[in-house]
Amino acid sequence: MYNQGVIPLAARPHADRRAWIGWTLGCLFPAIFLLLLFALTSLSAPEHDDFCFAELYVRHGFIDTVSLFYHTQSGRVLALWLTQVPPAISAAANVSLLSAYSLTMAVIAALFLAATSLAVVRAWPGASALQLAFLALAFASAVVSAAPSVRDLLYWLSAVTCYVPPAVATILILGECVRALDRQAGFSWTLSLAMALGGLAAALCNEFTGAWLLLIVAASLAARHLFGQQRQIAHHVLIAAAIGIGWIIVVSASGNGTRMEQLPNGGHAISSVLQALVDSLVGLGRFLREPAVIVWLAAVGLMTLAEPDPTPQAPYKSRLLALGTIAISLACCYFEYFAHRYATGMRLVERAQNQALILLLFGSTLGVKLLVGAYGPQLRERIAGSAFRGLLGPVGMPASLTLLTIASLCLSSTGLLLRAQWQSLYPYWQESAERHTLLTTSPEAVVVVPRHQRTPSLLMTSDVTANADRLPNDCIARYYHKSAVYAADTPR
Repeated sequence: MYNQGVIPLAARPHADRRAWIGWTLGCLFPAIFLLLLFALTSLSAPEHDDFCFAELYVRHGFIDTVSLFYHTQSGRVLALWLTQVPPAISAAANVSLLSAYSLTMAVIAALFLAATSLAVVRAWPGASALQLAFLALAFASAVVSAAPSVRDLLYWLSAVTCYVPPAVATILILGECVRALDRQAGFSWTLSLAMALGGLAAALCNEFTGAWLLLIVAASLAARHLFGQQRQIAHHVLIAAAIGIGWIIVVSASGNGTRMEQLPNGGHAISSVLQALVDSLVGLGRFLREPAVIVWLAAVGLMTLAEPDPTPQAPYKSRLLALGTIAISLACCYFEYFAHRYATGMRLVERAQNQALILLLFGSTLGVKLLVGAYGPQLRERIAGSAFRGLLGPVGMPASLTLLTIASLCLSSTGLLLRAQWQSLYPYWQESAERHTLLTTSPEAVVVVPRHQRTPSLLMTSDVTANADRLPNDCIARYYHKSAVYAADTPR
């Protein structure tokens, strides 16, 4: 009964045809939600830091720009390189920076969906194609719905490059480690090399991802010893070595010390430990209040019950693995909050919280799947004898999940924000395009530009200011070869 979804359509009874329709409709609504948000990448426009990177790329190129920042500001080598992609496209294809920026954000959004889908598909090897499509779309829509800042997740390149690539690399590596432990399998050398390269790239994006990944790899090796499985020490050492190299490159940057000197509230270890605990608990509370998160985890439980593992582990092993996965995810998130508090003296910024959300949601997904699998027979028996027995049926489950998904997306933080700001999104982009045209065509050395009349937080957070010598005015002026750029309402 639980695997009827994989029977060819011609051989399915009427109920299975309705199930096929149900799963198709279930895929449709999160797909529309994601398509709408991904389409808005066409309205994204460069802001403050983006112009600084664009101007430096035009003057120095990729390598020298990375080197300059590495020695003065940050060791995030890969993020620094990726942020220069739009001006590189603009120069190579002779298109405007605005167009190149939107194209870059659209490609990153597509890669984000592909990577999260791969992580979900690898976690459900026994599900049918339609069920996998629903799970992949529902997970991605849950991430976007619950993101502390959807702008920093999809529409601002300087934030995306630092936190989205390492987030998806982390969940892919975590998923492979848990999958191998759950199925008592080993890593192939090809998979180990891919994990090593992915871990290296992720560690080069920010200061804390390397620590995350080293903890995950160490926990994988320890769990193999605990469960009496093949340890594959050489494979784990290869992955950890690559991650360690990337992490050392980032944290050794001389620019890190310069940046910390500019933040006098940082560097207090004891207070950071306590404040990070409070910060992370607040973040966890927000995570658990998001409708999309609750519905997604409920969907994970129902899908696990409906598709029992043909080769289940001993229940106590599944419970230990589930609790360990969730504990590691929570520990990584706490470390991120602590590292930011220690380095800056401030609460973790929303763009970095996006990375914590992605890890915690995926770690919770694996944990719920393993726990439900461990107690599957008892739970199925209880549900079968209750008024909710239809939830596991071939029609009831896709229908109920479809309705719950629609409600959760509509009530999510991102859904509410999108409805509130919908009418201002395109006018904002028009204003950005008009500003670009003015700065490109004006023969004046000093240019006065109008401030944005539409300021949707979904797409922007800052505008030109009265001070021509500070960010973002200075970088905008240099990129467009002007001596100064002022806001139109600035008294002079």
